[in-house]
Amino acid sequence: MGFQKLRHITVLTGIGIILFICFLQDIHAEIYQSGKITVQHEEMPVRKNRRPIRFEHPYTLSGDVLTNVLSYTYYEEKGFLKSKESQRVFEDDEIRILVPLIIQAFSVAEPNQVILVSSYSERMILSDKQNYFILFITDNQLHMVFSRVRALQTFNDNMSAKRIYTQTRENPSRMKQSSFWKLIPAAGKQLKLQHENWLIADLYHETYQQPVARRIGTVDEKIKMETSDLDARLKKLEEMVGSGMDRVSDKPETAGFPVSAGRIHGESEIREKLIVLHEMVNEGLLSQEDYDYKKAELLKEAMTDMAGMGIRDQLRQLKDLKLDGFITEDDYNRKKKELLDQF
Repeated sequence: MGFQKLRHITVLTGIGIILFICFLQDIHAEIYQSGKITVQHEEMPVRKNRRPIRFEHPYTLSGDVLTNVLSYTYYEEKGFLKSKESQRVFEDDEIRILVPLIIQAFSVAEPNQVILVSSYSERMILSDKQNYFILFITDNQLHMVFSRVRALQTFNDNMSAKRIYTQTRENPSRMKQSSFWKLIPAAGKQLKLQHENWLIADLYHETYQQPVARRIGTVDEKIKMETSDLDARLKKLEEMVGSGMDRVSDKPETAGFPVSAGRIHGESEIREKLIVLHEMVNEGLLSQEDYDYKKAELLKEAMTDMAGMGIRDQLRQLKDLKLDGFITEDDYNRKKKELLDQF
């Protein structure tokens, strides 16, 4: 009888230990997510002098400091078709989402855990641009180690890549360089020796201790504040779009987007113009910023053109543009709100 009772207690104790371990694993695997952006803890070995580094985690990060660090992170393209100037790794809208997620992750991270980030920029037509990197802190320095910077992803690549990275736990610290890009140290940052993908930021540097300056980074902000450097190219862009319209109207299908006869004649010209713009981006004639700028202007014009329609018809046309990938969810929600405010 005593043996059976002891056995029963042992089994219960074993179950309790297993549940406790599972609970701890859930904490380790906790994921902070917003849309396609994910921030999570990961037990990933990062070595120095062949020994695993023990990180200063948990760590309390200031929102302003982290925003400044991300805002002043740059890269330079490699290759024959590279752009001449360095570019920002993170978009402003991307930073606004990332900062609270990263702060939360660091606040409960353990000394053997890095912060693993998979971040996608705003969806444009059928492609995204992905940043994939890890973060950790030692000696009050934030280490940012990338394996992907602004990597172009198709929709299918996006989905398969997310599964692969989740399963294989890609370790950026094992890389030293990329064939397509290299990071450029700004003030308060330095590259790890013999690495083009590993930035080390001094969190106490004066650049990052300043209050966050108001940035005019998004296309809508540039248009509203009339500070866009694209205005000089707008006239030429208008001519290119106009010359491409005849070519689009002759095709039942363009750039991978089915265009029915009813739509091509009955719907707003915005759809036809966006098809032409998308073709030009694919051909390298326009940058994505050009596309965003012109898309915002076309949407504004379309709202004026559709003013005589009922709100239901206007929403239906906007929804069609969203479903076909010509405008983003944010574009649709913003214009929908404008319509509802006028209703």
